[in-house]
Amino acid sequence: MGLTLGVLGIFLIVTSASARATDFSASAADSLIGPSVFRADIVQTLDCGESAISCDGPLNFISLMNAKAATVGHADKTANPFNLGIADRVLKSVSQQIDELRKSDGANDGTQMDLRFLSHPDSKAELVGVVNRMDRQFIKDSGSDLSAAQQGCGEIAVIYRFGYTLRNGAQKSRLPITMNLVFPALPGAAGSKVTCQEVAKRWDAYVQDEAAGRRWTPAMLLDPASGPVALIRGEDLLRLELNIQVYRFPAGDGDHAHGFGSQAKYLMRVFQWVAKDKLLEPLALTNEIDRSRLLCATNDATVACLDKKRLREKLVTYLQRPAVVSSIDKGTLNIPSEYLAFSASSISPGGNTRSENQLFWKANSASHEIISDGEIKAAIEAFKATGQKTSFIKSPDDFRTRLNESTCTVCHQTRAIAGFHFPGQDRADTPNENAVALAGSPLFYGDQPRRRRIVSLMASRPDARLTEYELAASYSSRPLNSFAAELEGTQLLGGWGGACVLPDALATTQRQWVCQPQFECRRLFKTTNEPAVGTCVPHAGQTQVGDPLQIGRIVTTRFATDRYERIEPPLADGAPTVIPSSVLPKDPPAGNSFYGAHQEYNEGVRNPVSRDDIRDQQTGGFPAGMLRLSECVGLPDQATCGMIASTGFNTCVSRIANSGEGRTTLSQCFATFTSLAGLRACDVASPCRDDYICVKPMAESGPSAISKFNERAELLARGSLFHEVVGRNYSKSDYYGQTKPDATWLARNDKRGVCIPPYFVFQFRSDMHPKP
Repeated sequence: MGLTLGVLGIFLIVTSASARATDFSASAADSLIGPSVFRADIVQTLDCGESAISCDGPLNFISLMNAKAATVGHADKTANPFNLGIADRVLKSVSQQIDELRKSDGANDGTQMDLRFLSHPDSKAELVGVVNRMDRQFIKDSGSDLSAAQQGCGEIAVIYRFGYTLRNGAQKSRLPITMNLVFPALPGAAGSKVTCQEVAKRWDAYVQDEAAGRRWTPAMLLDPASGPVALIRGEDLLRLELNIQVYRFPAGDGDHAHGFGSQAKYLMRVFQWVAKDKLLEPLALTNEIDRSRLLCATNDATVACLDKKRLREKLVTYLQRPAVVSSIDKGTLNIPSEYLAFSASSISPGGNTRSENQLFWKANSASHEIISDGEIKAAIEAFKATGQKTSFIKSPDDFRTRLNESTCTVCHQTRAIAGFHFPGQDRADTPNENAVALAGSPLFYGDQPRRRRIVSLMASRPDARLTEYELAASYSSRPLNSFAAELEGTQLLGGWGGACVLPDALATTQRQWVCQPQFECRRLFKTTNEPAVGTCVPHAGQTQVGDPLQIGRIVTTRFATDRYERIEPPLADGAPTVIPSSVLPKDPPAGNSFYGAHQEYNEGVRNPVSRDDIRDQQTGGFPAGMLRLSECVGLPDQATCGMIASTGFNTCVSRIANSGEGRTTLSQCFATFTSLAGLRACDVASPCRDDYICVKPMAESGPSAISKFNERAELLARGSLFHEVVGRNYSKSDYYGQTKPDATWLARNDKRGVCIPPYFVFQFRSDMHPKP
């Protein structure tokens, strides 16, 4: 009964029973601990301090911004920091650009997130984590006032999520907006006399203890003598970075879906502190080339166009330099600002299969291509002529992949969570049905061993400087094979749902991405945009819950114009888009049945009568399809019990935005218009497939799960909201997933989350939120 706009909670149980195959090993978990702080209880203390009344902790957004504003006499601790004078250009330029993007793409219908949330007193920016990025010591922002020592020490990102609490708490949610406040890893002269090596040592000590199970407290993190977080000072603020979901179209919303089932656009902006102007000013994004400025139509002979062509040729010449080829190879490229854009946008779902997400796209016409295969081959040959060897590049496709992955657009849309890599853990007071299970994306966790190794190396050297090879970046799609030992026991390197190179392409690429033995590499999306990469899935005849059910084709007519077409199972003219039962496994557990969720939108019959008709109404939005079970009965180890939206949920959610007094709430929609289902389980070491998210458990114990199930049954029996929204009385026999979970599942010690499409989670969609 999964609906296009559904928000899926999770119904998980924790008991004292044996873990069986439901928990990843402790060693696998330890290998994914890196130089970052994100436990919700720790983060909340760093944000708000120990006070239950005020929120003015050392890493509070207001506190840090006011510390910076105080250096130029602009501080105002009573104001939303976006209303401070130092942020004037941030608020104005971002709001204007979002408004323009919505109008140009036809998304200005009033259902999208109100932009007043950025500066409204009822909105808030909650701290969700602190991430060490000392691996970015090769980045050199233009106009920076940093010393040479600071430039070579890397950065620390303090990350926030926007949210709101309205109508006296009746409407509460986070929003699809993340914000980084970026600081030099090495503090300014007024803050500390520590060296870069000492900074690395502090982080290394923290990581070593955390990996060994010795948990640090906020006081330890803030200890002036040894705490890594103690070195973060608002006065040292370098940049403010925003990643915002501009709009979201649900599946079936006119022509906007382009066959992908749903569509969302994201905007990324960066603002750098400019001391002479006493403002945060727009900054060009790292390696985010300005395609519109570098390219122009072949029949345009104007002076402006010729200048653009000359700029493109100049960029190509730059990229062909042997020293630059070396940095492209290692993933440490730093393109000069003259070629860069001041904003980045990306589209979802589809990741690298979408042309719009590849700035160095291999175009189907010269007028849309930044660098050709011939120009790339010349660059590789010139590099080899110097006697050097590449480490990660063998072909033009490898070269182009490394170029694309150096950009903000590709990085933020690959192995991500709805366009984000660090949404953070939700706090204890967040309704579980609207909370994510994991702080980071598969890319984030897969990259922790590399970042951990870099911090450890820096801690061992007096100058803390590393070679380009030691700083070599992983791929957004997949960690480096050199970290296989650290990732053993996880699915992050060639495991279920991971990226792989198709067998017939392995001989032509340096990317030897193979699947673990129990899986095979299969192409789910046939496209020239990503010709060599597939997905690791079980071998034929070994289907698992959560597996993809569709093979599709992505047709690209020109840059940023893609359309998805289903190939298998085929669609007959006028036939519904549901997955036919003939392609589903034939042996469901006793008392259960398989169901195929699909990508394309299906309106369903006007007056449903049967249970199947009701389940298929207004469904879609599962990229590449997804196998699930109809009930929480006889679930295999790779599955667990979750809640998924059922008929009426979409209508209920639409009432939230229009309910000025909080008459309809998100909690009511969850309680009334959801059903149980057997869904793919997930955890840190076993992530979901691309374009899916791991959602937080709804219940923490067997008794709690039973209690919630009974409360929900009583609410449905009363049926006032159900009848008001659906127009008929609730009947348990009309719906799948109304049966209480079986005793076998209740006895599991299953702490895992559930894989669902990210836009089924209310906090990751920009549409239908109430107005501030």
